[in-house]
Amino acid sequence: RASSMASPRVVHHVARHRDSHVGHRTSHVSRVTADQPSTSECAMSGTASAPRVFCISDLHTDFPENLAWCKSLSDTAYLDDAIILGGDVSDDMSVLEETLNTFTGKFKYVFFTPGNHDLWHKGKGSTKRTSDDTEYMDSMQKLTGVLDLCATCGVHTKPKLLPGPVWVVPVLSWHHASFDFEPDIPTEVKDVPPPEKMMSDFRLCKWPEPLSDLDESVAGALDAMNDTHGAWASFLDSLENGTREERTAPVLSFSHFLPRLELIPEKRFLFYANLPKAVGSDYIFRRIEGLGSVGLRGSDASQKRSDDDDLQGSEGSQKRGDDAKEAENLKPDDDQLQQRKRKHVHVFGHTHFGWDQTIEGIRYVQAPVSYPHEWTQRPGSLIVGVPGGSGFDLSEVNTDALGGDCDDVVRVAEPLCIWDEAVISSKGGPVGEIKFEFVQDMHARWSDFYEANPREPDNMELAWWVKGGRKTS
Repeated sequence: RASSMASPRVVHHVARHRDSHVGHRTSHVSRVTADQPSTSECAMSGTASAPRVFCISDLHTDFPENLAWCKSLSDTAYLDDAIILGGDVSDDMSVLEETLNTFTGKFKYVFFTPGNHDLWHKGKGSTKRTSDDTEYMDSMQKLTGVLDLCATCGVHTKPKLLPGPVWVVPVLSWHHASFDFEPDIPTEVKDVPPPEKMMSDFRLCKWPEPLSDLDESVAGALDAMNDTHGAWASFLDSLENGTREERTAPVLSFSHFLPRLELIPEKRFLFYANLPKAVGSDYIFRRIEGLGSVGLRGSDASQKRSDDDDLQGSEGSQKRGDDAKEAENLKPDDDQLQQRKRKHVHVFGHTHFGWDQTIEGIRYVQAPVSYPHEWTQRPGSLIVGVPGGSGFDLSEVNTDALGGDCDDVVRVAEPLCIWDEAVISSKGGPVGEIKFEFVQDMHARWSDFYEANPREPDNMELAWWVKGGRKTS
């Protein structure tokens, strides 16, 4: 795949943490005793110089199998590492709390942004706070409660620079119908009800007036919270005027919803053709599109944001340092560094499709845990990875074993590793330093399809599985 992450140098990612890989039809479940660490743990006995970063979305730990999988992850292999949880954990605050605490017990850094399920107001256990019997009045109050819970659990919901270095940047978001700009399936081809008649969000969420999920107001309100809660101006200031590491570190941003419509199959391929109207937000893309170059020399991103505050969803930004501070921060080799664009990967979720695709310089990745039955019905569209490298595949996880006592120590497929230790060498030259990099481009059914085929949104010929009603895409 043509990718901005590719380069002439040779990058050998250190296989220090994986026993099985996508494309190998072997079981991902192996039983070990508490006194006998897994191969993964043996390989991790040394302390890493910086954390690896893993990512998953759509955990849906309301399902016992999914919660058991989370609890079955090693208690020791990730203690120096970070994980991104891309939303849709549970509408039940007690399940959300249990899930977050599970990961904070296994990873050094845990990042989270809520999805639509997490803000359902009328589901089981969703209206109760975890600390008392006070009820949330609406989904916006519940969002505040979710963010407070994250703070209590030690979960990060604001941009943070990790050693390595790499920025991990959560983006709060909500979907809006105007995100979908492609033609609808004609009624003479198929009668497709509108999202508000089909999607649970419109029934299970409650928004305070004047917000409405029938327009962009909810999406705009949640985006604005990136400025108030997420300290976005401070993050941008670090990119422009911070230390050398802050200004040059790669960016790993993430949201629950899609920032681009190209990250979902076309309507003719979907069982519910109006799904694109409830999956993404233009606000996300406006917020992240300039992060690869903001503040770097030879870039107009900083001026563009100043001229158009809406680009980042901000009502205004603070003055970006002065000449004295800039002179102090610049090092002799900074001129060359600042001419380069930061590497930028964005992790998303919601649609339950494995994905890895680079569009206009930003790499987009999805590794959804999804619903247990989906791994039986359509595993091929969930898997993402490369044989012998990074990957995420739960298709052969022994869910019967996971449903038992987790004290039995069941090791299963890992979350997707997106940032890992690598051995860097010049092309054709000797092996050089060991540093951290984004992992190599991965395969996934639908992103591979669009790597080889252009989108044809005007094509209204329904896919054979849509015509036949088979849920195997």
